[in-house]
Amino acid sequence: MLNESLKKNKGITLIALVITIVVLLILAGITISTLTGENGIFTQANRAKLMTKFSEYNEELELYKQSKRMEDKEFLEGSLTAGKNFLSYNTQKEEDKNGTIKNILTTITDEDLEKFEVIKGELLINTKDRTEIDVAQSLGIAANPYDITDDGTLESSNGNLLLMDDDGTLTIPDSVKVIGEGAFSGLEGLKTIIIPSSVTEIANDAFSYNETLENVIFQENSKLEKIGTRAFNACRNLKSINLPSSLKKIAQLGFYHCESLEEITIPGSVKEIGNYCFAGCKVLSKINLQEGLENMPNYAFSSTAFNEITIPSTVKTIGENVFANNKNLENIIVKGDNYIYESKMLMPKDKSKILFIADSYLNTTTTFEIPDGVKEFSISIYENKNINTIVIPKTLERITDIAAVFPKTVSDIQVKEGNPKYEVNNKILYDKINKEIVYCFSKDEIIDLTNEPNITNLRKWSFYLATNAKEIYLPTTLEKIQAQVFDNCRKIEKIRIGKNVSDINAIFKHQNFLGTIEIDEENPYYYIEGTAGKQILYKKKEVDEKVENKYTLASVLYDIEGEYTVDSEVKEIGEMAFHAKSKLKIVNIPEGVISIDQSFNQCLGLEEINIPSTVTSIGDYCFERCQNLNKININKKEGTIEFEPWEAPKGEKVVHWAE
Repeated sequence: MLNESLKKNKGITLIALVITIVVLLILAGITISTLTGENGIFTQANRAKLMTKFSEYNEELELYKQSKRMEDKEFLEGSLTAGKNFLSYNTQKEEDKNGTIKNILTTITDEDLEKFEVIKGELLINTKDRTEIDVAQSLGIAANPYDITDDGTLESSNGNLLLMDDDGTLTIPDSVKVIGEGAFSGLEGLKTIIIPSSVTEIANDAFSYNETLENVIFQENSKLEKIGTRAFNACRNLKSINLPSSLKKIAQLGFYHCESLEEITIPGSVKEIGNYCFAGCKVLSKINLQEGLENMPNYAFSSTAFNEITIPSTVKTIGENVFANNKNLENIIVKGDNYIYESKMLMPKDKSKILFIADSYLNTTTTFEIPDGVKEFSISIYENKNINTIVIPKTLERITDIAAVFPKTVSDIQVKEGNPKYEVNNKILYDKINKEIVYCFSKDEIIDLTNEPNITNLRKWSFYLATNAKEIYLPTTLEKIQAQVFDNCRKIEKIRIGKNVSDINAIFKHQNFLGTIEIDEENPYYYIEGTAGKQILYKKKEVDEKVENKYTLASVLYDIEGEYTVDSEVKEIGEMAFHAKSKLKIVNIPEGVISIDQSFNQCLGLEEINIPSTVTSIGDYCFERCQNLNKININKKEGTIEFEPWEAPKGEKVVHWAE
């Protein structure tokens, strides 16, 4: 009995102990919650501390603005911007030029210095701390007002457009390291950009197509290293930009058609500039290339206005047509031993290639004889209106097809005896080795090459000189037609393509050609549909032992106006199929289309495109230079197609997914 009693007492004791522990845990839990929970003592104390501190910042900002109003009635609150490295406002005095946000918030802590900024006269905080956000918002301080990633990339979004003030000044916050792709492309009313020292990269199309932009200001001690492709493309009113000494690279088309830019200095830190970088800057009359530059590529300074330029000794490569169509350029000062400028021609030291010929030389002759010793001809002289005869030396081995276009006034091409590669027959310059037509310079209205033997290729620009042609019948042996073959042939009414042609570039002819393209019915590769001036070229494909005539939309051969709907039989849209259709506004692509290549580049008027759920791939440069494209509607889950936004100038903000 005693043992049983002891066992019962032990059981009761254990139960009591467990209950006591549970009660203590509950009480402890309540205490911990009271101290640290959302409404806990510690949390409320921290909130009160933040409230006091942030309120003080707000008061200091108001006092600062009040003092500036008293100093100068012209002071505009909306012009006041500040961060940890800069201070700016419209009536700023010289002594404040090196100021920071500390001049405004005199009590700001080092920790808060990384978070707070003044934008358009208002205090902003960039934080992910929920308590800080709540306190800031309760005091009227904007929290996280712009879209910035953890690595400091300011993304393309409509919210970021609010960073521009009413006077057109865009101040980039100094928490930004990268200004994202298309972030501020086509921003209406933009006049001035202030870029803080924190920015290391300006990405592709970041500020492209801002036609009211006048000034770009880099804060002192800039860390900028790269300006991306088309970053300032077509900023036609840009007058002033001082490139920082930290800059290393300017990508292709970086300042293309900045038509009001008169002067530029490229600092010695820049090793590389891209193709067409300053092309079309038609009033650019002064350019300073500093020692350090290594590469001057194709068309980098074409169609500009300067009459003299100094090439640094550090330059290792100069591309074809770097100064093409520079009618004022007369004097080139060459430093170093890699290049020479003599007899009004820029050439490498061995004189194997011509890189530039001054207009003043070309305008004095009707016959242009390429000098003996030249092995490669790679420049455009098509703007000249005097030359009617070209003489090719026996040393010439290569005529490039990038844009080596002879003047359209040329009616005779002669090849010196002994040249192993080129010959002239029936007013056609042939490349005997590669079996191709380099130039047809006939001025006849009908050009019948049907029975020309051994011709398999039409080179780029190859009929550029056939300015009177109305009908062209291509060789039956022909296999390939390259880009822009029939550019400048504006009188053509008919082009006849034979049965062996298996490769036709989508932009093989002038886009506004209103004549007829005929393709031999036995051609197994291509199918053409439509009437004169309204034709579409398709590429055939055999599927399940059946030939589908419209499998690939290869090229729309006329300039579309307004809205266009792709044929329901199409499965693929080919590369450059809609290239440069400037009046095209809306495109509807039906279910069943699987892939879209780089199909819509330079469609300047394109506003909206509707893409079905069946599309699995879009070319990474599909919408390049589509400056008015505001809606890419995709009927599938976000992120299921690579390379977003496919070079759309306005960036990801124009991409709309169904899910």
